[in-house]
Amino acid sequence: MTEYKIERVKSGIPGLDELMEGGFTKGDAILIAGKAGTGKSIFGCQFLYAGATKYNEHGVLVTLEEPPEKIKRNMMRFNMDLEKLEKEGKLVILNLSPLKSDLPIQIADYPSFDLSGLRILIANAIKKVNAKRVVIDSISLLAYRYQNKAILRAELFKLAAAITEMGCTLLLISEVPEDSSSFGVFDVERYLASGVVVLYNEKVSETNRTRLIEILKMRGSNHSLRIHSMRITNEGIHVFPAQAIVK
Repeated sequence: MTEYKIERVKSGIPGLDELMEGGFTKGDAILIAGKAGTGKSIFGCQFLYAGATKYNEHGVLVTLEEPPEKIKRNMMRFNMDLEKLEKEGKLVILNLSPLKSDLPIQIADYPSFDLSGLRILIANAIKKVNAKRVVIDSISLLAYRYQNKAILRAELFKLAAAITEMGCTLLLISEVPEDSSSFGVFDVERYLASGVVVLYNEKVSETNRTRLIEILKMRGSNHSLRIHSMRITNEGIHVFPAQAIVK
C-alpha cells in the first residue's frame, strides 16, 4: 500500500500545531470562525506574518472590511509590522473594504453574483510575490451582501479552488452572528473548508471572560477533540494545549 506523506504548513500560532499533527495541510482551505472580538483577524495576520518572517512563505491579505491602514496600526500592537513586509515584497494587501471608493467589484449591483474579478485580483497578487498563504477577511461580508445560497456557495467554491490550485493555503475568516449558533452565514465550511477552527470569548462570571479555541474539523489530521485555552498577548495569539476541556 502506498503511503502518502501530508505536507504541513505551520500556523504561526504557538501551541496550535501540536493539536493537529504539526500544522494545516498544505493547499487546503481552512475556515477561522467566531463571534466579534474573538481574535479572528489577529489569527489571520499572525498566519501571514509568521509565514513571511519565519517560514519563507509570502502572503496575500484580502480585506473586505477594515482598510489596510487600520489593520497595520492594530497589528503593530502585536509586533507585526505588515507595512515592512509590503515594502520587502513579502506581502500584498488587497484593499476591497467598503471605505474604498473605487472597488473593482460592487456585489450589490450584480444579480448574477460573479466573483471572477476577485479571483483575477487575488491570482495577480499571488503571482506578484509568489505567495503561499492567502487570508480573506472576511467572507461573511459577501454572504451578508448576497442572499442566494446556491450561487454564493458555487462562487465561493470557485474562489477557494482557484487559490488553492495555485499552491496556496487559504484561511477564510467568517464571523458567527451573535444570535446564531451556526458557523458561517450559510454553513460555508460544509462546502468549502477542509478544516474549521472556532475561536471563543466566553463570559465565565460577571467580571471575567476566557478565550478558547476548538478544532471542529481538520481533514487528513488526527486533531484534538477538546476545547483549549487561548490567550491574546503582546505577541499575538497563544494556545495552551495542556489546558483543555473534554468534549
